[in-house]
Amino acid sequence: MPEIPRADVASLVKVVQSTTLLNRQLSTICQLNGLTSSGVKASLQQRIVNYIQEIVNRKDLTRFRQIEQSIRNTKAGHPHTTPSTTTPKPAAMLDYTNNAPAQPARSYFSGSNLNGGGAHSSLGHAVGYHGGSQMSLQFKPSPFYEIRRSVGPIRTCEAMSQHRNLVTIKIRASEHAALQQCITDKSFRVMVFCAGDKNGIQDIAFPHQSEVKVNGGEIKANLRGLKNKPGSTRPVDITDALRLKPSNYENNVELIYALTTKPFYVAVYLCKTTSVQDLAARIEHGKKIPKASVISEIRKEAADTDIVTTSQVLSLKCPLSYMRLAIPCRSYVCKHIQCFDATSYLQLQEQGPQWLCPICNKSATYDSLAIDEYVKDILANTSKDLEQVTIEPDAQWHAQSSVDDHNPYRGSQSAALDDDDDLEISEISIVGGRKYETPSRSLQGTATPTTRDSSSMPRGLGSVSGKRPAPQEFVDLTLDSDDDDAPPPRKKQHLSVPELGDY
Repeated sequence: MPEIPRADVASLVKVVQSTTLLNRQLSTICQLNGLTSSGVKASLQQRIVNYIQEIVNRKDLTRFRQIEQSIRNTKAGHPHTTPSTTTPKPAAMLDYTNNAPAQPARSYFSGSNLNGGGAHSSLGHAVGYHGGSQMSLQFKPSPFYEIRRSVGPIRTCEAMSQHRNLVTIKIRASEHAALQQCITDKSFRVMVFCAGDKNGIQDIAFPHQSEVKVNGGEIKANLRGLKNKPGSTRPVDITDALRLKPSNYENNVELIYALTTKPFYVAVYLCKTTSVQDLAARIEHGKKIPKASVISEIRKEAADTDIVTTSQVLSLKCPLSYMRLAIPCRSYVCKHIQCFDATSYLQLQEQGPQWLCPICNKSATYDSLAIDEYVKDILANTSKDLEQVTIEPDAQWHAQSSVDDHNPYRGSQSAALDDDDDLEISEISIVGGRKYETPSRSLQGTATPTTRDSSSMPRGLGSVSGKRPAPQEFVDLTLDSDDDDAPPPRKKQHLSVPELGDY
């Protein structure tokens, strides 16, 4: 693997740390390279420098040239300039004519990974002319799909505040030879994208009231994403609704919308998709958080005199699926030890991309996910039915005592011995032939065990013998002694004894 020239690295870092780049330019660079774009200038600079250093450590020359060009272009004031074939940009840029028929697009592909082992970066480029003007769209990259090329022109959805409107994109397979890949390879999909602006990197956003139809049939899809969560909308997969044979069949892709106060821009792209299972496997065999570094962090926190540390409980279940962790991962920016399962997390992001840690709610993008080898070691050395372990301040861990977990009476007995106010049913009175039980407080300071040796108990109270015990007498202290009635005489039982003559 070719080495990255040190002089180029030093020069690029110097540009990032200089005062010539404005905060918005640094934010654009972060967006172009899949990094978090919020924060103060110093944070943005440090984030970019750390990413450059990470690329240098991986010896990824192609990726280094990509981020180098994104920085140079942004500094020059044209971050969206179409790159050359040798140095592609890490996001999809497409230029179209507003009304000219779409021509087969030229595509440039990069063999480097965009998101730390995720989907490859790609871009399609088609040029047309309409009165000298040019329209382009650029979307945030996703590990779940890679835009390969355009299928048809971009259409503008004009603002429509009162009435319904529709825009149509006509697609013939004969005009787009690349569509034949959808027949032979199911990972190639045709998707509808929409943006609320044509400048800069955009989230996928459809009009609030809209629907997509293909050849007159409605496509069932969520066009709104999660409520109040920009960027959580997915592109609409229309592959199965298209008729690619015969190749000259004209497919009509329609976006019907209403009640918009600004224009939207809709386009159709051919994408290469990556399954959740493949992405999870890349995480499993990708970045690692070393066991030694986790132990060091735990002990470092315990040694801090300003923090009182105690043992902590680590759950071996995923907080998303509540199943035992299979691929324990977390973002390398997270400070907690608790992990989530990579497959469960990716399934959630595929439904509505948020890329937030489910534990601390910090940013957890695909390229920042790594396997925690400390937790992985715990999983490998515990039984599959164990749900949690205790981690001591010195980073030693142990399973919770099985006696505590499996003795259902331990907690109740301890509580009974500690509670001085336990109620007892100790007084029984018989009034008018009816039995009444009155609860009273225990008079002893501490509760006595419920089981005792029969030899230590007075005869007639707790002893057990073969004879019928003598009847006990009880006094109800809650009743007035003047009103007490004498208990009725005990009825005599008459036992008939058979005479000898009966036998």
